Amino acid sequence: MAFKKISTDRLLGISAMVISILTLVIFIYQTDIMRVQSKLSVKPRLDFTTNQGGNDSLVTFQEVLENKGLGPAIIDSIYYIYQGSHFALDTETFFQQEFPKLLEYGYLSQHSTLGRGTTLTPNEERSLFVYKLPTSKMDSVFEYLSIETIEDVPFLMEVKYTSIYEDELWKVNSNQSVPKKLD
Repeated sequence: MAFKKISTDRLLGISAMVISILTLVIFIYQTDIMRVQSKLSVKPRLDFTTNQGGNDSLVTFQEVLENKGLGPAIIDSIYYIYQGSHFALDTETFFQQEFPKLLEYGYLSQHSTLGRGTTLTPNEERSLFVYKLPTSKMDSVFEYLSIETIEDVPFLMEVKYTSIYEDELWKVNSNQSVPKKLD
């Protein structure tokens, strides 16, 4: 078998085709990297914070929802979880139904509801409720709830949310600090 000589024109043509195909592959790869970077640059990250304060005669508990991410968080749903059941985020009604003595021991000085579609911008925080009670009734409340510290409350708050791309859904609750991506 004889070896055919490849002409210079043919070699240049094949080289140009190979370079073009490699350029196309690199372009597709870079486009995918830019898409991922764009999504990460607007990724929200919601987190719950419980604040406790007061003075000698009055103790204040505040539950706050904060967006610690880079982009806006669009709320899909938010609710209380108690004994496996889900309750709408209406603190006063929830306390009246499930913990009526809490409203006898203290009072809600502020509570809010967040509906589907509510948007929290980066670094925005929303106070969900502020519960105040006399210091003298603190032990009674802890005994009523069967807890030793405020972190032991028998109910959770949970929120599901998306980014502006609305193709990923995350869930976080008041006793976990890392959001979980839902499929």
